[in-house]
Amino acid sequence: MDTAKLSENRYIVFASDISERKKAEYSLIEGKMLAEENNRIKSEFLANMSHELRTPLTAIIGFSDILGAEMFGELNEKQTSHVNHINKSGRHLLEVINDVLDLSKIEAGKMELDCENFSLPDLLDEIQVFMYPMAGKKNIDLKIINETKDVEIFADRLKFKQIMLNLLSNAIKFTPDNGRVSVLATNTEDGVQVSVSDTGIGIPLHLQQDIFNPFIQVDSSNKRRYGGTGLGLALVKQFVELHNGKIWLESEEGKGSTFSFTIRNQNC
Repeated sequence: MDTAKLSENRYIVFASDISERKKAEYSLIEGKMLAEENNRIKSEFLANMSHELRTPLTAIIGFSDILGAEMFGELNEKQTSHVNHINKSGRHLLEVINDVLDLSKIEAGKMELDCENFSLPDLLDEIQVFMYPMAGKKNIDLKIINETKDVEIFADRLKFKQIMLNLLSNAIKFTPDNGRVSVLATNTEDGVQVSVSDTGIGIPLHLQQDIFNPFIQVDSSNKRRYGGTGLGLALVKQFVELHNGKIWLESEEGKGSTFSFTIRNQNC
C-alpha cells in the first residue's frame, strides 16, 4: 500500500490486489514446466522407438542386400524387382528414422558437434559429384560457384555436408525438368555463407514462416507429387544453429526459392 500526501492533513491511498497477478504468474510457470516435461518425454519416446526400429530394419536391409547379390542362387526378373523394392523402401524408412532420432537428440540437448578443419572447396566439389546423377535425371543445370578462395573452416564436416545435401535434394526435387539449381559460397567475417537457389515451384507465402518446423510440407495436398517427410529443413535449421549460424528463405511461388545460411568457425 502506498500513500501520497496532498496537504498537511489529507492523503490519497493507493491499494492493489496482487493475488490475481501472482496466480497468473504461477500458472504461466506451471504451464511452462509442464510443456518442457512433456517435450522431454516425447523426445525420449521418439529416441527409444527409433533405436528399437533400427535394429530389425537394418537386418531387413542386410538380408535384401544378400538376396540381391544372388549369394544363394539366381533370381528371376520378378524376384529381383521385389528384392530391390524391399531394399529401397527399407533404406528410405531408415533415413526417416535417423532423421527422427537426430531431431530427438537435438531437442534433448544430446546432439554434439564433431569439429575438424576441412577445405570447403574440396567438400563442395565432393557434393557436386554426388548430386550430379540426381540433377541429370531431370536435365537440371547444377552449378556451384565458390568465392571462398580455398578457405578452410573449423566445423562439423558431416553435418555441413548433410545441410548441403538436404538443401540441394529439395532444390532438385521441386525444380521442373530442364530447370536450374545453383550454389554460391562466400566468406563472412568469422565463417562462410552459402546460398542454394532454384527455379522450382517456390513456397507459398503462408508456409514460409513455418517451413523450418518438423513435418511441414510444401505440397501438403491429398495428391502430393513430391515425396519426403518434412523433417529435412527442420534438421538443416538445427544443424545451422548448432554452429551459431542462421538460415533464411527468399521465395516466390512459381518462380523458385533461395535458402541461405551461415556457418561460423567453432570453438569445439
